[in-house]
Amino acid sequence: MAKLFFTLLFVVAAVFLQAQNVGIGNTNPTEKLEVTGNVKADTVKPAALKLANNAGNGKILTSDASGNATWQANGNSGFGVWGDCATNGNISEYNPVAPDDGATGDWFGFSVAIDGNNAIVGAKQDDVGAISNQGSVSFHRYDGSNWILQQKVVGPAGVTSENFGQSVSIDGNWAVVGAPGDAGGSASIYQYNGSTWVFMQKITDPGFVIGDRFGSAVSISGNYIIVGAENDQVGTNVDQGSACIFRYNVTGNNWIFMQKITDATGSATAEFGCTVSIDGTYAIVGARWENVGTNIDQGTASIYRYNGSSWVLMNKLIDATGESGDQFGVCVSISGNYAVIGASADDVLFNSQGSASIYYYNGSNWVFMQKLSDPNGSASDVFGSSVFVSGNYIIIGAIQDDIGANTNQGSASIYVRVGNYWQLIQFFTDPVGVANDDFGRSVAIDATTKRFVVGAYFAVPGGKAVFGKLN
Repeated sequence: MAKLFFTLLFVVAAVFLQAQNVGIGNTNPTEKLEVTGNVKADTVKPAALKLANNAGNGKILTSDASGNATWQANGNSGFGVWGDCATNGNISEYNPVAPDDGATGDWFGFSVAIDGNNAIVGAKQDDVGAISNQGSVSFHRYDGSNWILQQKVVGPAGVTSENFGQSVSIDGNWAVVGAPGDAGGSASIYQYNGSTWVFMQKITDPGFVIGDRFGSAVSISGNYIIVGAENDQVGTNVDQGSACIFRYNVTGNNWIFMQKITDATGSATAEFGCTVSIDGTYAIVGARWENVGTNIDQGTASIYRYNGSSWVLMNKLIDATGESGDQFGVCVSISGNYAVIGASADDVLFNSQGSASIYYYNGSNWVFMQKLSDPNGSASDVFGSSVFVSGNYIIIGAIQDDIGANTNQGSASIYVRVGNYWQLIQFFTDPVGVANDDFGRSVAIDATTKRFVVGAYFAVPGGKAVFGKLN
């Protein structure tokens, strides 16, 4: 009987305690746990963590460099999601870079690429001396703490509106830079010798015509380079577009032309080659303005495979739910068995909210896997204006996303593959960004190091790029 009594007493006490509020620093708590005064926690920071008493609905916990934390509205200046005390802080190592000689209209950050500890940022409208819009690129290297400028390279042609740096790509010790305004367009190849990036070779379309804009897009992977020429006339189809593939010749230590590819069913003004990506023996080419049936400018993307002798078409991809003006294929990226295609003007819930579609290779064909969009998106965000896939990670830009009161500040989102599903793990923006930065114009990520870079080419004065790392 005594045992039963004490058991009942314990149960009653437990229920009573569960119903009570607990107060620290006060005797009449109104919440389950109410703390009056500072909260201190031991951390790896130089100083203990302190929380300011400024919580509110919709705010996230952010910390400064000293470890002091405050609650900030999403999009406010401060460390935001970059701080390791943020409620959704999956990223860190905020590292913005901008040229010391940057000037309005340079468009530094229009293109970016990253591989390991090396990165490249294009400024396609950089004025070089008296030459307007000649363009330049900046090579950056991670020194273990920061991304430091290694060297700046300007367009070798040295002509007005060369737009050297409109497109960039990097793989190991090789980098390629597009200059679509160099007559019919060109691409320059650089090799890293351990201390400096050295110009190696300039490549062009063997049958170029002035205005083809060869170099509109570039991509390098191993021994292959693909270059898009978005305004190449194919037959009588003006601006249908094309892409050329080059191969590294080990014996001659040079890059040689392999093959020119065009869309056999393409149409005028499709701009096939406005964006390209290559990985191993797979290549993908976007045609953002191609008509699909009666849908004007819906857009398409085509995937090719090297069979040992030539590059052959595998699949021409079309968004089954697409509509006129979607611009499916405005940007593309491929890595292993996965490809991602941006449709920045896709009307998801609102006009031009934007989307990105993922396809995977099932052993015989590339099939649709998943469509991504910003769950909190709004009209004219143009989510999917830039995309990049590396291994199990995808990063997507939305250059006209309004952040708080900042119109067109821009944002980026990172996804990770979990089985057969791609899951959003981080939405972020530049914590000190302002209106019209167009953050997200260009994006790139390295799955091995988990480091990424995002371009904001309209940031004052001449644009900037923001480096970071997935935790």
